[in-house]
Amino acid sequence: MYEGEIISITSSNKEKITEIANKLGKLHENAKFKIYYRKRGEYIRSILVSLDYPDKFLDSAELISLSSLSILYLPENLSWQDGELAMLVDSLNIKNKIVISDLEERKLNSILSPLSSFKNFKLTNDISDLEESKEKDLGIVYIDRVFTVKGVGTVVTGFSYTKVEAHDKLLALPYNKEVEIKSIQVLDEDVNSVGSGVRVGFALRNVKEDEIKDLMYLIKPNVKVDNKIEGKLTKYPWSTFNEGQNHVLIKGYAVPANVKVNNEKAEIKTSVVIPLISDQIPILNVNVKQGKPRVIGYVNL
Repeated sequence: MYEGEIISITSSNKEKITEIANKLGKLHENAKFKIYYRKRGEYIRSILVSLDYPDKFLDSAELISLSSLSILYLPENLSWQDGELAMLVDSLNIKNKIVISDLEERKLNSILSPLSSFKNFKLTNDISDLEESKEKDLGIVYIDRVFTVKGVGTVVTGFSYTKVEAHDKLLALPYNKEVEIKSIQVLDEDVNSVGSGVRVGFALRNVKEDEIKDLMYLIKPNVKVDNKIEGKLTKYPWSTFNEGQNHVLIKGYAVPANVKVNNEKAEIKTSVVIPLISDQIPILNVNVKQGKPRVIGYVNL
């Protein structure tokens, strides 16, 4: 059964992003973001990159949120973009972080120390390969495409964050509709099951494309979902928080949300129900004044 890890590479330096990705895998897909793969037996490493930052900020945020290992390249001459990317990684509380930089370690620690999750990270000035690691089972499958294949029916693609077998029945969000997995493909190979951390294609039974055209996730029955969230807001000192319309960042999706705060207690109402699979949820605002970070902070549930 295939299992794997999902890695993001981000930087203000687009050439470095491509250089690092080519060392870790081979380019296979080039759509919303580029996906590189490295396959060893039944282990698959997926490396996600985007060359459209800072213009497509939400795409980069969604890309990082899919990963359990974040690789951040920091140049010697830092810009606001590097700071914003580091804040994105921190707001997601990604435990496994590699910083690639020629900056002195003491200077780098001083720069990153205000970001609590960067108390622990691996620093290197180059990277050639990584140890194998696997994604945790979160009970969900992130979906990025829904389409129809003649003779097959409705097909979806995405990344698995749980074990899925043919004939499993999962709940389609945000539709709250049960669907059945008819068949599974991994890298164009038909398989009977798949583990966490793998790029997948599912053919679905008894559902039409237009019934789930805005599908976000397939989830297992035990996963909690809601469109109302409460928790403590931690705001970055460099950011400006405005009540009202913002975005919350869940696995692969920046979801529009109305956010109200009273004495650090945040009340969030999202535009659709979302899976509650993390105890820390980033708050983003793409409408802040120029020069201000679009990463506002995060809410701990």
